[in-house]
Amino acid sequence: MKPLKKMALVLSFLALLVSCASGPQAKAHPSWMDSPYDKAYDEATYLCAVGSGSTRQRAVDAALSSLSQVFNAQVKSVTEVTSLSTAATDMQGNVTFTDASEMLEMGSITSETDQIIGAEVVSVHTDELGRVYARVALHRKQTADLYQGKIRDLATSIAQQRMALAKSADPLRQYVALLGVRDLARQQQSLLDQIQVLLKQPQQQVFSPIQRELTALAQAISIQVMVDADAQSSTALQSAFEKGLQNLGFQVGGAQAASTLAVTYRVEPMVLADSPYRYARYVLTAQLKGADATYVSYEKTEREAAMAEADAVARALRAATGDGVDEFFTLMLSTLGDET
Repeated sequence: MKPLKKMALVLSFLALLVSCASGPQAKAHPSWMDSPYDKAYDEATYLCAVGSGSTRQRAVDAALSSLSQVFNAQVKSVTEVTSLSTAATDMQGNVTFTDASEMLEMGSITSETDQIIGAEVVSVHTDELGRVYARVALHRKQTADLYQGKIRDLATSIAQQRMALAKSADPLRQYVALLGVRDLARQQQSLLDQIQVLLKQPQQQVFSPIQRELTALAQAISIQVMVDADAQSSTALQSAFEKGLQNLGFQVGGAQAASTLAVTYRVEPMVLADSPYRYARYVLTAQLKGADATYVSYEKTEREAAMAEADAVARALRAATGDGVDEFFTLMLSTLGDET
């Protein structure tokens, strides 16, 4: 081959390579798909997240879900004094608290937000395969201002509950009122923790002081457990209910106690026709009473079976001292705050 023809062939081949290299390229995707923050939506001002889906709505939903997960994960990592506060009772029955303030970074909380207020869709992109990507952004300061309004509303409700607490001389009624305060303070604390994530600034601790106050108040309340049952059942039920009260921080007292927990238990053996089993039907009732009111009323009726009558009666007592007692205290904790 002549040198000129050989050179022309090489040049043609190089031109073909250049032509292929300069052909249509894949469409570049926006930078926020790799990192949700940029100059328009910087991390100092916004909390952002990205999601994708087969449609715009699914992409937006995925982005909002991602934002919620990011937000809740950060809220969970916020330091909470409550997790480091320990209570101890001295020889005189006084309750003291200790806070390990030098270890605050080890604290954690579990409050979460089910709905993030103020999130907006700020970017949408569809790639060459038709998949949609969406970016959502939450303005930190504006959202914090919305939360502050909710916190003020809760503070008003707490003040009203505090007034109810101050009006009563019955320690148990005071405990009931303080339970309502604690529930509102828990909501406040959740919002304050979220504000701390948004603004990256330490926030006031409102829940832990009330929890301490509630623990100390429970220590000052003595409740007498009175059981009306046969001797064996009475001993078992007395022990089970007293243990439940002590686990909640209450004192178990004698006749001098201002509050009482009145328990009745009746069991009746039963025989059903054409059944190889023996049955025992029991009725358990419990009432928690203060100086001037009944706060909790509970009743449970069940039937237990066994091959022998004595075993059925024994199973009935175990059910009463187990599930029955647990159900009473669950009811107590869920309804006491509604009695204010």
